[in-house]
Amino acid sequence: MKKIISSTLCIVCISTLLIGCSGNSDIANVTVTKVKTSNSISDTTYTGNVASAEKVSIIPSVSGKVQTVDVEVGQTVEKNAQLFTIDNTELTYKLNQAQANYDAAAAAYDKTVGGSAKQTQNDAATALEKAQNELKDAQSQYENNTAVTAAQTAYNDAKANYDRTNTLYEAEATSKVTLDDAKSKLDTASAALEIAKANAETRLNNAKASFAAASENASITNAIINPDNIASAKAQMDSANAALDIAKHQLDNATITAPIAGKISAKNISVGEFAPTQTPSLVLENANSVNVIIKVTETNINDIYIGMAAKISVPSTGLSYDGTISTISPSADQKTGMFDVQVDINASDDNLKLGMVTNVTLVNSNEDNTLLVPKESVFEEDGTSYVYVVNSDILAKHTVTVGSSKNQYVEIKDGVSANDQIVVEGSSNMKDNGKFNIVKSN
Repeated sequence: MKKIISSTLCIVCISTLLIGCSGNSDIANVTVTKVKTSNSISDTTYTGNVASAEKVSIIPSVSGKVQTVDVEVGQTVEKNAQLFTIDNTELTYKLNQAQANYDAAAAAYDKTVGGSAKQTQNDAATALEKAQNELKDAQSQYENNTAVTAAQTAYNDAKANYDRTNTLYEAEATSKVTLDDAKSKLDTASAALEIAKANAETRLNNAKASFAAASENASITNAIINPDNIASAKAQMDSANAALDIAKHQLDNATITAPIAGKISAKNISVGEFAPTQTPSLVLENANSVNVIIKVTETNINDIYIGMAAKISVPSTGLSYDGTISTISPSADQKTGMFDVQVDINASDDNLKLGMVTNVTLVNSNEDNTLLVPKESVFEEDGTSYVYVVNSDILAKHTVTVGSSKNQYVEIKDGVSANDQIVVEGSSNMKDNGKFNIVKSN
């Protein structure tokens, strides 16, 4: 049975091909479209879904275990309302540590530039001045010491006496006893001179040591509170203060609040779970401010403008709303070749839900019913422009008067009527009153 059917189909197909190849050479294959008017933009219906003009994905800036969740999907919340909280135990510890570090840095800064440091500097300066005066006195006394002078004089006398007595002794002019007595006096005078010099040098050396110690102490004290150290202490205090601000900010961020008023449209967290920091925990949308994104072809995009009125109808509810175009994409989508146009719905109500399918028509206030045809549908012969119009089962060649161009279209002032079906593209055997076969209708 299958063989019989297959054979029959083959015979039919072959017959069809033979018929098509013979006796139909005068039938033109054509692509047709309808004559448009400049108000055709209002005749176009666009489809789009209701979307919120304000849609916020709530992603916490700190990670941690979710402690409380205060909202549910569909719940309306006011701006700054608490949405959920994250366990803040560790963040509180960090804040306390940051506070302690700041307090220590502030205390060090106050000590560096405060009264106690200044008093220490003044005391060091006074001690240095006192040590300097003591050194001057010790130097002066050392250079003009009467005890050393007297001891030097006594030593010089004892030395002269000993030298004279020794000369006499060698000449056998005096006794050994006299020489020994002179030697004893010389030794006593020498010892007294050394003692006098040592006493004078001891005060001078002590004064020098005291001055050196006072100088070093003053230098160290001045270094502690010099401008560079003050700046360093200030920088450390500012750094600690910045760390404290960060700790406070992180602790505040453990309580997540609503950035806008609206409704919760999605909830992806539960108590006890760890809140993700890269995917939304909640999605908040402003249901009072809604719009529809429609896709517009390049043929119509230049007829659309911001502020243009629109009618939005919702098939599921049968309700209609007024709208206004608020944004027009400056470039077409590379995949679809369509332009995104945002239509704001002027006044929504509780019947209009986010995600609902809508039909949108645009209201062109500049409509003038100009007739338009594709540029490629106008042919020329001997300086005369004409188009082929479908007239029942034949093509009629109509002479037309061409006006200005409009994107891919050209204005036709006479020769056709609105909604006439005309040929856009056809085979070479097209002719007036000729037969045709429509292969495509735009």
